[in-house]
Amino acid sequence: MYQLTPYLFFAGRCEEALDFYHQCFGGVVVTKQLFKDAPQVIEAAEPNWVMHAEFEAFGMKFMLSDGILAQERSGNNIALSIVLTDLDEQARLFDKLSHGGHIMMPLADTPWGARFGKLEDQFGVRWMLHCELV
Repeated sequence: MYQLTPYLFFAGRCEEALDFYHQCFGGVVVTKQLFKDAPQVIEAAEPNWVMHAEFEAFGMKFMLSDGILAQERSGNNIALSIVLTDLDEQARLFDKLSHGGHIMMPLADTPWGARFGKLEDQFGVRWMLHCELV
């Protein structure tokens, strides 16, 4: 099973975007974590910026982040996040999507209980693959 979830990047304006989307849609911020609250230091990240947030309203869900300024470029402020339920399928898809592209973060187990990786494919589209460890 695949689930496509938009992941939007705001380079320092994520809090403002969360407020805006809340005003537009109502809904709720399901989770929000700042870079300063991460379990490890993340180089080049602004400590008070949003590392990860999830927003839900009317049955839709999307994720948001300020991103890491050194990696986020103007005009490239979205990544497609796929949530998978099978680790082998995640690895297969990650390998295929990264062919001819650039791996931004290799697949690895995370502190939040998932295997996660991020890449930019050969067309410049960014993909984030997330699979819960059970």
